[in-house]
Amino acid sequence: MVKNKGGDLTDANNYRAIALSNVDTKILERLMLPQITTFDSISDKYQFGFKFGHSTSQCAGAVKEVVNYYVNKNSHVFACFIDLTKAFDRVNYWKLFNHLLDDGIDVRLVRLLAHWY
Repeated sequence: MVKNKGGDLTDANNYRAIALSNVDTKILERLMLPQITTFDSISDKYQFGFKFGHSTSQCAGAVKEVVNYYVNKNSHVFACFIDLTKAFDRVNYWKLFNHLLDDGIDVRLVRLLAHWY
């Protein structure tokens, strides 16, 4: 899938991979979901995406409100954004799986995820 339609269509970095799950995988994900969501309280309090009842729209709204507040007070606003588009490719899965175990996720579920990846 093209990330930026106005960008260079010959640049491989301008494309986002699309993962298609088969029916078996979708059923397995549905079965795993209750096991993972029970640990929602251990997620980072500043996480907005991929968290029940939260969205990145809330984060964007919060940033907009803060910027408006300081602009209305005639103050300068500086922002720094980090492009993490390739971060998923650099995840150390074994470290992630160990964190899941440390957080109390069932070892059988972690083994399943490790086998899956």
